[in-house]
Amino acid sequence: MSGQSSDSPVFVITGCSSGFGRELTIAALASGFRVIATAWRVESLTNLEARGAKILPLDVTASVPDIAAFAAQAIAIYGQVDYLVNNAGSVQSGPAEEVSPAGTLQQFNTNFFGLVNTTNAFLPHFGSRRTGTLVNISSESATISTVAAGIYSASKAAVNTISDTWASELAEYGIRSIAVQPGLFRTNVLTAKNMQLAAGTIDGYALVHGTIAFIAANVVGNEPGDPAKAAPKIIELVTRPEISIPLRFVVGDDAVAHLKEFYEKRIAEIEAARDLGTGTSFTA
Repeated sequence: MSGQSSDSPVFVITGCSSGFGRELTIAALASGFRVIATAWRVESLTNLEARGAKILPLDVTASVPDIAAFAAQAIAIYGQVDYLVNNAGSVQSGPAEEVSPAGTLQQFNTNFFGLVNTTNAFLPHFGSRRTGTLVNISSESATISTVAAGIYSASKAAVNTISDTWASELAEYGIRSIAVQPGLFRTNVLTAKNMQLAAGTIDGYALVHGTIAFIAANVVGNEPGDPAKAAPKIIELVTRPEISIPLRFVVGDDAVAHLKEFYEKRIAEIEAARDLGTGTSFTA
């Protein structure tokens, strides 16, 4: 598909100021889709507006009424929304024990509750039209919990679970749902500016603090994945005309290898403990 038309499907994408949100917007526009790009600071989206996107401010941690008002405003732009890409997120780092209750709540407010509230605001529209696709940007870390980012990993695991649930519950309305699990991509998500680091008041945790130092010195700016290459693949997959799409889409050479190895090991563990894990049902 090339060149936008007045009847091309419409994307709403959250968290578009940089990284995957920005690249997904560019890829969707390049494929001929109409796009409404959002960010907390709408002034960060002027370059996407110049490319043809409509832009709106959105803080996914806003109140439910405010998010509902945003959804109504977004739907009114073109009279429809066909794809909701829940991309906005943040990273909480540090040992899980050191993350304050407020820090944990903030992480889930952004990565999970904000995603749920935003989705719920669009579901009546999707349901009334009997069509719609939810694209929930998760992480490789949702499955392979990452040292020094346990709270972040937990929030993304919750995203996977609710995405799977939506895929089942909303199928009767013609609504699809997919969780996208990227590996390490060269965005600014791991930079000091964008990570919330726990206070670090507990002695020890050498592995965690060593991991954080290693990432800062060796990984940030050297991530293997190119978001500009991954974004068109995500757009292509979720816009396929087939009704069925996978529950999960693992993207990134590293993530595909890591998750394949992870699941193979889990299957082996299930089989190794089969004698203890079975034989627990009531006897007829």
